[in-house]
Amino acid sequence: MTTSPIGPREAVMALYQSYATRDPGRIAACLTEDVVWVAPPGNATQVALGLGDPGDAGRPGGSNNLGRDAIVDFMANDFGRLFVSEVANDFTGLHVAGDHVIAEHRMSATLANGRSYVNDYCFVYHVVDGRIATVREYMDTRGGWVQMFGDAEPGAIVPPRAAMVAA
Repeated sequence: MTTSPIGPREAVMALYQSYATRDPGRIAACLTEDVVWVAPPGNATQVALGLGDPGDAGRPGGSNNLGRDAIVDFMANDFGRLFVSEVANDFTGLHVAGDHVIAEHRMSATLANGRSYVNDYCFVYHVVDGRIATVREYMDTRGGWVQMFGDAEPGAIVPPRAAMVAA
């Protein structure tokens, strides 16, 4: 049973609001210490940021499960380097069942390479005591690839931050 003064729906919306600030402290405050974000391995976002390889795609196997530090780092630092302008989430559904929230939305943005990006997402959140404990991400992975890379060879659209620091 939850003891938080905010409900699951409010916790999920607070997470989206924290993402928009790019403030690591605000993002971290929305997440449990042991949060896990499960995303499709080798997805286009990961590859475009130089954080994954196209060969990683395939069956779920835990290779792309992100912990709290990785989630905060991605949303505070990397998300805005790839999705550079006109970022919008148009929610088409927000469904609550106990401590679980299903958020359906269409995200649109302009990518760092100038291409337009529009993809439908479904996130399943498990909320514990007003904070996000699990994120399961579902999306059109093929559509994401086509929009990010077109006919080009899949690879980093923006250099990995480690390469930027070393340069």
